[in-house]
Amino acid sequence: MLTIERRVQGVLLAMFAALLVAIVMAFAFTRYMATTEGWVSHTHAVMTTIETARTDIAQALSDTRAYVITGDAAFLTVKKRKVADLLQQLARLRRMTSDNAMEQAHVRTLTALVGAWRARLGDVARARTVQGFAAAAVLVQERYAATASEPILGVLGDMHAVEQRLLLQRRSKEERLRHIVGALFVVLGCFALVLSLIVYGQIRRRMRHWIEAQHQLEHLNEDLDRKTQSLEETVRDLESFSYSVSHDLRAPLRHITGYASMLLEDAPAGLDAESTRHLHVIADSARHMGALIDDLLAFSRLGRKSMDEQPIDMQGLVEGVINEICGARGDGAASPVRPMVAALPPCTGDPALIRQVWVNLLSNAIKYSAPRGAAARIEVTGEASDGWTRYSVRDNGVGFDMRYADKLFGVFQRLHSPEQFEGTGVGLAIVHRVVTRHGGCVKAVGEPDHGATFSFELPIAETAP
Repeated sequence: MLTIERRVQGVLLAMFAALLVAIVMAFAFTRYMATTEGWVSHTHAVMTTIETARTDIAQALSDTRAYVITGDAAFLTVKKRKVADLLQQLARLRRMTSDNAMEQAHVRTLTALVGAWRARLGDVARARTVQGFAAAAVLVQERYAATASEPILGVLGDMHAVEQRLLLQRRSKEERLRHIVGALFVVLGCFALVLSLIVYGQIRRRMRHWIEAQHQLEHLNEDLDRKTQSLEETVRDLESFSYSVSHDLRAPLRHITGYASMLLEDAPAGLDAESTRHLHVIADSARHMGALIDDLLAFSRLGRKSMDEQPIDMQGLVEGVINEICGARGDGAASPVRPMVAALPPCTGDPALIRQVWVNLLSNAIKYSAPRGAAARIEVTGEASDGWTRYSVRDNGVGFDMRYADKLFGVFQRLHSPEQFEGTGVGLAIVHRVVTRHGGCVKAVGEPDHGATFSFELPIAETAP
C-alpha cells in the first residue's frame, strides 16, 4: 500500500501539473491578448488617421473659400499647411497599412486623387490672386475644387469601412478566446479544488507530528535566546574589563613619563648620549602608550554609551569639524590643505558620535595627504538614494594596498609605520563601530600613491505617517 507521504507527493505533483498547465495557458493567452490589443490599437490609429485626413481636406477647402472671399493671405498659408498635413497623413497610412493589399490599393488611389485636388485648389487660389474675386468666385460656385475632393472622401470612407470590419473581427476572435480560456480555468480550478481536498485529508493525519515539531522548535528558540543573552552579558563584561584595565594602566605610565623627564632635567651632566637617548625613547614610548590607552578607553566607551538619535544637519556638522581641524594643529600651525565640501544631505543619528566619525576620517585624509604639499586635494561628497544616505571622503594622498583593506577597521591595526605617520590605529575602528551601531556600513578603496576614498552609509529614517 502507498504511504501517506507517497499519496501526498502524488497529489502535489498532480496539482503542480495543473498549475503548470494554467501558467502556460495564462502566458499564451496573455501574449495573444497583447498581440490582439496591439492590432486593435493599430486599427484605431489607422481610423484616427483617416478622420484626420478628412478634417484636413475640409479645412483646406474652407481656407481656400475664405481666401477667395477676403483675399487675406493668412488663409492661403493655413490652406498650404493643411495640404502638407494631408500628405503626411497619406504617408502615415501607407506605412500603417503595409500588410493590407486592399488598403495599399486605396492609398495609391488616394495619392493620385489628392494630386489632382491639389492642382484645382491651386487654380482657385491663383485665380483669386491674378484675376480677382469674380473669377475665383465662379470656380467656387461651380465646386471646381470641392468636386475633386469627393472621390478622395469616398476612398477614405472605404478605408474606414475596411478598418471597421477588421476591428470587429479581431474583437470577436478575442471574445471567443476569452470564453474558451475562462472555461478551461474553471475546469482547472475544480480539479485543483478536488486535489486540495485530498491533500487536506492527508495532511490532517500528520498534524500531530507537526505540532510536536513546533513545540521542539519553540524550546530551541528559547535556548537560543538564553545563549544570546549570555553572550551579550559576556560582551558587556569584556568591555568593562577593557575599560578597567586601560584605566588602571594610566597611573604607572604617568610615573614612567614623570621619572624619565626628571632624570633628563635634573641629571643631564651625569648621563652619556646613549643613556639620554634611552630616556627619550622611554618617555616617548610612555606617551605613545598613553595615547593608545586613551584611544582604547574611547573605543570601549562606545559600547556603553546610549545613542541619542535625532536629525543632523550634516553640512553644518562637517563644516564645523573642518574649521576645528584646519584652524590649528597640535603645533599651532594651520592645516596645509582644506577639504572641499559638496552639498551634503541630512541624516538621522547621534550628533556626537557622527561628529567623531567625521573628525577621524577628515584627520586621516589631511594626515595622509600632507606629503603632497600644495598639490594635496580632499573632497567630501554625499548623496541620498535607495533608502540610504552615503557620504565619502576622497583624497590624493599616499593611499593603501587593497590586499590589506580588511585590516583597516581593526583595533590597533595600521598599514603605515609610526615613523611615517603618527597615530594609534584606533580611529578607523571607532568609525566602523559608530557607523555599525547606526545600522550602516563603512567601505574603503585605495591604491598606493594614488589616494584613498572612505565611504560610510546610514539608513534613512522612516518618517511617521
